[in-house]
Formats: sequence, C-alpha cells, structure tokens
Amino acid sequence: ADFYQKEGEKRYLHAEDVPAGRGKVLDRHGALLATSVPALDIVVNAKELQANAAERQALARLAGLTPRELDRRLKTGSRYLFLKRGADDGLKAELQALGLKGLTLVDTWRRSYPEGEAAAPIVGFTDVEQNGLEGVERHFQDQLRGQDGQRAVVRDRLGRVVEDIGESTAAVAGRDVQLSIDAKLQAMAYQRLRDAVQAHNAKSGSVVVLD
Repeated sequence: ADFYQKEGEKRYLHAEDVPAGRGKVLDRHGALLATSVPALDIVVNAKELQANAAERQALARLAGLTPRELDRRLKTGSRYLFLKRGADDGLKAELQALGLKGLTLVDTWRRSYPEGEAAAPIVGFTDVEQNGLEGVERHFQDQLRGQDGQRAVVRDRLGRVVEDIGESTAAVAGRDVQLSIDAKLQAMAYQRLRDAVQAHNAKSGSVVVLD
C-alpha cells in the first residue's frame, strides 16, 4: 500500500521553486533604473500536449510565435520546451482558459529598465535567469539577487496548480542598490552625446558632467 501511495503521489504532488524578486537599482533620488516585474515562463510537455488547430494557433500567438514556428519547435524531440521566457504576466488568464493538457505556466520575474538606453551602459543587464551579466547588475550580483523559496503543490491532469499543501519556504527578495548618479542628468547627457556622435559620424564618444 505504501508503495502504491508513493507512486500515486509522484503523479500529482510537485515541489516548486518560488522565485525571489531581484533588488532594485535606484538613482540618488530614488528613481528606478532597474526593477523586476511579475512574468511567466510558458512551458509545454511536447509528449502530452493535446491541442487542436485553433488551440495551437492561439497558443502560438500568446507565446509570440507563428503556428509554423510552434510546430517546428514541438518536433525537436525535447520533452519539455520553454515556448517563452519572461512573458507578460497579463497573458496568464488567456493561457489558462485554453485548458491544454501538457501546458505549464511558471510564475517568475522579468527585469525592466525604465530609463532605457540612457542608463544601460552603467546599469547593465541580466539574463533570463536573473543573473547580472554587465554593469551594476553584475558587480552587485550577490546583493541584488534574492533567495528562492519553495512550495509543495497539487497539480491536476492539465498541469494546473489546484492546491498548496504543507509548509512552504518564503522567497527572500534581493536588496536594493542606490547609485550616486542623477537619472535626469544622465538622460540629458546621453541624448546630447548620442546626437553629437551621429552628427559627426563618430565611432564613439564620452562626456562627463560636473558641478
């Protein structure tokens, strides 16, 4: 009896990571230079996915793919496929409404840079796993990254979470990093420098703003 109970639990009990939010990067006045926003990873089990032509077309659209691209990726032989990493969290309701077996939606985070290219050379960027690759994001990786939590869940036959069970370990968000730069001055300097480089057909340029 114990054996069959454990085998049964394997098919509906799952341990899931709860991704931690990455710390913010702020300018000297507290303006956001980098922040994390809720997002989704769209994952399919190619062996179990059951979808008719209309449902496949809807899935492809929501994942930012053409139906042909979706079909090609499903034929690669990989069992678990990320159709989209860091998709807009607002798509969750539409994806769940499809009711597709073999489709799993994983809550995650996506990095957002409100100041865009003006602050990019300083702030840097992260990969899809929220690891800093350049700039401040890389230099302060240990401070910015959080500590993931974990929860035990029950999934139905379509892979949807229907219940949290047992005790969960809460995720711990990363710590913020505040810089000495002024986002407004940074943007103005960047725009002037960009315009000058273009006007003179220069290969590169630099500028320092002092008070």
